[in-house]
Amino acid sequence: MLQNLKDFIKTRLTIRKVKNLEKKDEPVKLEIGAGPKKGENGWTTLDVCGGVDLFWDLQKKMPFNDNSVQEVYSCHVLEHFWYKDLMILLKDIYRILKPGGKISVVVPNARLFVEGYAHPEKFNKALLKYEPGIISEKKMDILNYLFYMDNQHRYMFDEENLEFVLQKAGFKSVKMRDFDPSIDLEERRDESLSMEAIKE
Repeated sequence: MLQNLKDFIKTRLTIRKVKNLEKKDEPVKLEIGAGPKKGENGWTTLDVCGGVDLFWDLQKKMPFNDNSVQEVYSCHVLEHFWYKDLMILLKDIYRILKPGGKISVVVPNARLFVEGYAHPEKFNKALLKYEPGIISEKKMDILNYLFYMDNQHRYMFDEENLEFVLQKAGFKSVKMRDFDPSIDLEERRDESLSMEAIKE
């Protein structure tokens, strides 16, 4: 009960902070699912944990007006949503982005792990690094690691279906992008694929 009250208060404070952000002349750059950290270099962080700029549950419609955000970034977030909820989130991101605004996403590259199952002798076992996902280095557990991650992962991506879901959410200009050391995490570089899309 007390936690629910605290979350309610944090959510109300976030709504007020969002209104203040939208009033400023500066572009709003939003990192969703950021984890417990404050935004830097013009970014505002949003997540349902302490330590962020904006406390918000991504299962709910985001508290931004239509066409109010310049850029949205997410790193290893989208795979934690069931497909139906993922599409609701991506359409909400499309809604809040300004025309010409950009979404940039980084997700685990499932193709690497499928290829690891097919050719375990070529698989980079250093990719099996996060507990509680590691069970063993057996072929099937290479897949289990990524696809289940102890029930944390719900939908996986390769280049083709990541482009598909972004287009289905409304984005037209969708393309792969290179690793960007100014925003991307070095420790995720080898296991990830990155894509960006523009709202036209």
